[in-house]
Amino acid sequence: MGGHGLGDGEAWAGGGGSGQWIGPYRVVALLGEGGMGAVYLGRDVRGRVAAVKVLRVELAADEGMVRRFRREADAAAAVRGRGVARVLGYDLDGPVPWIAAAYLAGPTLHQAVAACGVLDGNGTRALGAELARTVAEIHAAGLVHRDLKPSNIVLTRAGPCVIDFGIARPEYGLTLTEPGLVPATPGYAPPEQVTGRRAGPPADVFALGAVLAFACTGRGPFGSGHPAAVSFRVVHEEPSLDGVPETLVPVVRACLEKDPARRPTPGELARALVGEGAARTAARPPRAGRRLTGSSSASAPPWRHGPLADEIARRTDEAAALLKAEGGLSRRAVFAAGAGAVVAGGGGATGWWLSRDRDPGGGAAPVTADGVPVAEPLARPTAGTVPQPFWTAGQLSESGPGPVTADRVVVVGTGDGLAAFAQHTGARAWTWAGGAAPDRAGPLLVAGRTVLVVTADGRLTALDARRGARLWSVRADAEQALALDAAHVYVLDGDRRVKALARADGAERWTARRALGSTGAVSGAAAGDRLMAVARDGGTLVLDTESGAVRWERDIGRPRHVLPSAGLTPAPVRDGFCVGGDTLALLDARGGGERWSVPAEDSFWGAPTVADGRVYAARLYTVRKDELTCRDAGNGDPRWSVPFDFGAEPVRPGVVLGNALYGALGRRTGPAHERLQDLGVYTADIRTGRLLWTFNDDVDQAGWRLAGAAGRVFVARRTTLRALPVF
Repeated sequence: MGGHGLGDGEAWAGGGGSGQWIGPYRVVALLGEGGMGAVYLGRDVRGRVAAVKVLRVELAADEGMVRRFRREADAAAAVRGRGVARVLGYDLDGPVPWIAAAYLAGPTLHQAVAACGVLDGNGTRALGAELARTVAEIHAAGLVHRDLKPSNIVLTRAGPCVIDFGIARPEYGLTLTEPGLVPATPGYAPPEQVTGRRAGPPADVFALGAVLAFACTGRGPFGSGHPAAVSFRVVHEEPSLDGVPETLVPVVRACLEKDPARRPTPGELARALVGEGAARTAARPPRAGRRLTGSSSASAPPWRHGPLADEIARRTDEAAALLKAEGGLSRRAVFAAGAGAVVAGGGGATGWWLSRDRDPGGGAAPVTADGVPVAEPLARPTAGTVPQPFWTAGQLSESGPGPVTADRVVVVGTGDGLAAFAQHTGARAWTWAGGAAPDRAGPLLVAGRTVLVVTADGRLTALDARRGARLWSVRADAEQALALDAAHVYVLDGDRRVKALARADGAERWTARRALGSTGAVSGAAAGDRLMAVARDGGTLVLDTESGAVRWERDIGRPRHVLPSAGLTPAPVRDGFCVGGDTLALLDARGGGERWSVPAEDSFWGAPTVADGRVYAARLYTVRKDELTCRDAGNGDPRWSVPFDFGAEPVRPGVVLGNALYGALGRRTGPAHERLQDLGVYTADIRTGRLLWTFNDDVDQAGWRLAGAAGRVFVARRTTLRALPVF
């Protein structure tokens, strides 16, 4: 594995702690983990930075996995060009095989769209041209990547880079038919690869077309759902290109031809995207309407300006700070090294959520990717004893909105705007006065470093979470915010109709023709290409996110005793929605079918909380004691159920941090039947359901609101915000 060890002679044991060695690289931080291995930030004795990917110890004895790891190293090392993460070295014959590659500063395309929104036409064109050139370089090296997808493309200040050559093959035509391996990624793998035929260079062009569709719409062109269903659509159906800029539709459609011979070459694609003429396909000419056309753009690419450039710079600054703490490296050096926060891990890209900073005494103190020190969890919480808050802050609005966490702050509503507090200290970071009070019924929405708020004058405003500066503001006739996805922000207008606005600038995209019934606040969530909106009487509409058309509807039911303050919030689960009400169920987002369900019978289900493959839900009975239950999110199988005392059905999900679930309890009539008694906030062990403690400030008015990040749960109540430790 290399001749290095710890200073006291201890060998590297796979834990990846700061200060250990992997080959010639000293470990600085864990960047991410996947099913195949882990990726670490490392630096050699000359100060050169690398991302070091290590095969899991339990897989190192698997000859098949080592062969795949070796194939990845050989393939990546064979390609030269700025669009590929350069391989710096590897050792696959030691007890812990590793590969070291250039450390890339920036998010994956998947992360970038989630954090900054979709690219416009010019940005997509610039991205496609760069990727087409890189794919041409890969093919020139005699390889086919065979797994191009948004999570395998890293956006850096220098441009996009392709990573993860784990299933790359020589161009001359091996197919991926090894037992137990999946033929690339459904929705991006072409028909010939899905059906087990030869996947040559045109396979990468097909995947590149799907990547471009994702970049400008936030979804794949063959939808979402079960991998078999997506693969069926790839083979038998035409792609959905709704939302792709009109000038790019012919380009993308040509890449997605079913017949590999009809797809353009990477060179033709690059020329079309930069406007050097129409492309032709590799074999016969395209059918009418399939000609590739393009127009050049003089604007700077999105990775050099705007929100994406800011995100890349943010990650670079964090990497520089981390490396400086470990021994000194400037921001300029990080840029020169290509430093960043994403590398291939476990067959896909993994972003670094948790890195490690060093305190003066040499101990490791975890920090989030946004640079927030993570609070130490409670090692031995005492049942029934509420821990003291880390900090408190005041002058909040009594009725919200918020809190939400964004970047390094927690944001809450004030009387005439918003206030942001540093997550780790509670120091006020900024305030924003919107000219009108923020809406109290709907949520604050967060997209990366952007906070979106609806104000009483019907405006939707986007704010930079770091500084509180206004990014844009539009008149939207909005009553409340609902939800967002990669492309849109969804609001409820004055006629109780859902309206979609572009996440990038607030431009109106569509307004649904169908209004929601009932009155009061509406809850919403987006999954795949569907938006679910739930009224407080249980009426539910599910809309197509591209057109606003109603695709299906359902009455999830209403509590038997009291109408809730808002609709029960649905929880997105991959390409489905988990809902409470008369039935706890996981519903298919596209068609509304039940994947699993648990009828309430003589009870009612509160809004579910979904985290780490588990569903947590309150079950309130008519005559029996209430229950808190945990089920498998995939199939609904029960994990545990414990008696609990809920005063009313939770309409908002709780927060899962560490080993605990935090949620708001309702109200019940006091012993003298004189007033409603507020039950406060509960904390339950997610492994067993055991109640750890409840927190109550003995104030009559209800309205507990929760959020969590960086080892802290943030609890807002009336005019006070508290940061509590987690278990």
